[in-house]
This record gives sequence, C-alpha cells and structure tokens, in this order.
Amino acid sequence: MGLYLLLQPEEDAESALVERAQGHPSLVISSGDARMTVQIAGREGGAQLAINFARELAESATQFANRCEALTKLAPLDFEHLSALLGTTPEEVDALTVLSGHDEKEADR
Repeated sequence: MGLYLLLQPEEDAESALVERAQGHPSLVISSGDARMTVQIAGREGGAQLAINFARELAESATQFANRCEALTKLAPLDFEHLSALLGTTPEEVDALTVLSGHDEKEADR
C-alpha cells in the first residue's frame, strides 16, 4: 500500500535540520498545518540510505526550483489558461506529475 503526499507550499513553508537529541538528526518539512519528518532508519545501513535519499532529494529540489523559476520568468503561472490549452485541471496535472515521477523512479530501479 502506497502513501502519496502532495505539498503545495504556503507562505509559512520551511524546511530545517533539527537535532533534538545528539546523533539523531531529522529533516523537518512543514507548510501550514502539515509536517513531514525524515529520519535515519533504525537498522543496519539506515544511515547510508538516509544519506543517499537526502542527496537525491537535494538534487531533485534544485531541479524543481529551476523548473518553477523558468516557468515563471516571463509571467506568473496561469493554471486556468494552461488547463484550457491542455484540457487538464491543475489537480489532474498534479496527479499525473506525481504518478509519472513515481513511475520513473520505479523504472530506474
């Protein structure tokens, strides 16, 4: 059973490294009332998995930021106009994007 999360950052969105107990770092991502925390799995190899994930997340986040910036360089995004052109609502675009990103990850494995 998969769990899919969609986060659309609000004005108060933030991410931070938090280490409440020595040697137990957490990556905390929050926006509005939503919060997600990433920690090291308590098993052999858990630290290396967390390292690999965090580095991949950082690279993907940079690519996402660059793409968003490119899309908004000339004008603000107009989802209604894009929906009319593509025949797809923003929600459907989000669903397709999440699924295609997930499918690409599966194909890479």
